[in-house]
Amino acid sequence: MQAINRKDMHANKFLLLTIRSIRRLRKLPRRVFFLLSLGIALLLVSCSTGCAPSSSKEGDGKQSPADSASNNLPEITEDMIQERINDAFVREVPEENGAAEPIVWGFDEDEPKEIAVIEKQMEGARATIILDIKTRSASYVRNPRSLAGQIRTNWELKTGWVLRKWEIVKTENISMKYKNLPKPPAQNSNR
Repeated sequence: MQAINRKDMHANKFLLLTIRSIRRLRKLPRRVFFLLSLGIALLLVSCSTGCAPSSSKEGDGKQSPADSASNNLPEITEDMIQERINDAFVREVPEENGAAEPIVWGFDEDEPKEIAVIEKQMEGARATIILDIKTRSASYVRNPRSLAGQIRTNWELKTGWVLRKWEIVKTENISMKYKNLPKPPAQNSNR
């Protein structure tokens, strides 16, 4: 006689319950099954979109922190900008003296950055923020560079089931340029 352990018994029991449930669903009239499925789908859709704020386009598009609180939109703070700028990219960044080809610059968490907000325009769940940034490559980079200038960032409020989060969706170079820095001395790794 074979020995049956508890784990196998529970798996078999679950399988039997699942098969019984499927048989019960198959016995339901199609109209009832369709209405039940439609009701569940509508419930899921209404729960996922019910959290989104309504966007109103009034005035000149500028919004103060008090207006943001009244619309129940989270504010875009300087700390948030410092965090979310990481992994954003700026295309067509020319060299300071114009001798080399433009580069694409991706901001990294490890690089030191000085960021100043020049202009902030809020329009519902969208925002445009002009930033003045001074940064340079992280210390371990093979070809170090420094960058300075202004960029325009477009933000959108992304909503999910529960969380709402401002994210950078587009960046444009206004006046940012890069400068090549001297390469660090080569270190001997055979010490």
